[in-house]
Amino acid sequence: MLQPGLPAAESEASLRHVEEPNRQRADRALTPLLVLGAGRSGTTLLMQLLGSSPQILFDRVYPFEVRYFTYLLRWALVLHQEWQPGNSWGPAEIFTPPDGRIGPFPYVGAPLWEHQQLWTRCFTAAWGEFSRSAGIRAHRDGPTLTPPLYYAEKIPFWVPAYVRQVIPYKIILLVRDPRDIFLSITAFDRKRGFPGFTRRPEDDDWTFAVRFVALCRERFKVQREETGSPGSILVKYERLAIDPEGEAQRLSQWLGVTLDVGGVDNHVPYLARHMTSESPRESVERWRRELSAKLNRFFVQELREELQHFGYET
Repeated sequence: MLQPGLPAAESEASLRHVEEPNRQRADRALTPLLVLGAGRSGTTLLMQLLGSSPQILFDRVYPFEVRYFTYLLRWALVLHQEWQPGNSWGPAEIFTPPDGRIGPFPYVGAPLWEHQQLWTRCFTAAWGEFSRSAGIRAHRDGPTLTPPLYYAEKIPFWVPAYVRQVIPYKIILLVRDPRDIFLSITAFDRKRGFPGFTRRPEDDDWTFAVRFVALCRERFKVQREETGSPGSILVKYERLAIDPEGEAQRLSQWLGVTLDVGGVDNHVPYLARHMTSESPRESVERWRRELSAKLNRFFVQELREELQHFGYET
């Protein structure tokens, strides 16, 4: 876009003057900063904190769930899939103009097709190109002296298994007592008037609890697998809620950036709708006050090992 008030040639030259150094800065791919936590486990609070650093890129739009990284991964994984004859997607569809549909390479035994190496290389190349363009856009919108280093995203639990051997990343393992997550989901659904987070309209607390603990096991399994990685850090929601300054300092040292707790505003309208407790501190160990003894016994019975592993009372 031309700068107003300048001749075309001068404006274009000015834009190149701004963009060329930023292109050099963005040549190196951004390090993905993956946030692995459950819904209602503090991911929004954590993303607010990460967003206080200009060196961490993501869309600062509530609920901070524009997933560029996961989208590009799913796109690349189409190349990894193997086509089966008889599917609705097949060779004939390639002859039609693009209509938003895409599927696996629709041929069997094609000797030039190597799906494993192709998807990883395509994903790596796509991530590098996204990093370059995102870095340029970030500096164009608000030029700073510090180039972006990371791109942060809330991810589904299945993502690490695909990218561990493909691209370097850092991962924040955000955990919260699942009993408090359960209560927070229930309160949030009641507040907004419809169910979510895998809770269905026909569920009562017990039918939802059975599905919920199964999902907890899957997520905890991945978090425990990632714990030993040098690129991982464990963050407990309880510490983040009670001592945000201390956790901000710990994360700042780990990332090599400056995070500012002052950038976390719990009083803006969208967060007032998001929160189900008076304050983050009040949301800690709400299970002691709100969870029935029978449901508590169920959670302890089903998730005892996981609760003990992460230091929660059983």
